[in-house]
Amino acid sequence: MFNFIKYTNERKLINKDIELDEEQRAILEIKINDKTEILSPFYLDKKEVINEEFASFLDNAIKAVPPKKKINIKLTCENMSKDEEEICVKAIRNYYYNKTIDTQRRIKNNSMIFGLMIILSILSLVALFLVEYFNAFWLITEIFDIIAWVFVWEAVDIIAFQRSLIIYERNRHLALYNAKISFDK
Repeated sequence: MFNFIKYTNERKLINKDIELDEEQRAILEIKINDKTEILSPFYLDKKEVINEEFASFLDNAIKAVPPKKKINIKLTCENMSKDEEEICVKAIRNYYYNKTIDTQRRIKNNSMIFGLMIILSILSLVALFLVEYFNAFWLITEIFDIIAWVFVWEAVDIIAFQRSLIIYERNRHLALYNAKISFDK
């Protein structure tokens, strides 16, 4: 009970450290020198993206922000024109759009593997039932028992644990994709 109270107090303390704007978005203030600190030198299909170092910085910066909180990214840069600012905003959105699409594919793949594991677990439980019904050798019964429970546990692991982590990651990418991005001089 006391650990729960301590945990609740720690969460309140952490939430107090997060600065919010008028729309209750968590503010991330980032100072940069020019667009080369944000943009990747590579782009695909004429769409620029941010570099991995800046993306890693953003991903790390939102770790303290509660998952359901919207984000406001305030970039401070003196050496950037309006056109370069627009390119940087599009690059951030393109990067996190691609990341969101990737996590959506991983969720779909996760669902397909879950379905396969459920089917295999049902088939192995049926095989176990048949082996038990026909009084097969005890070793064969034990092998089918182990196989059945391995498939059942793998299905539970995929849907209960792995899927929630991927959804959490997708929500973080969506929060950064939908973030309000502004530039200050």
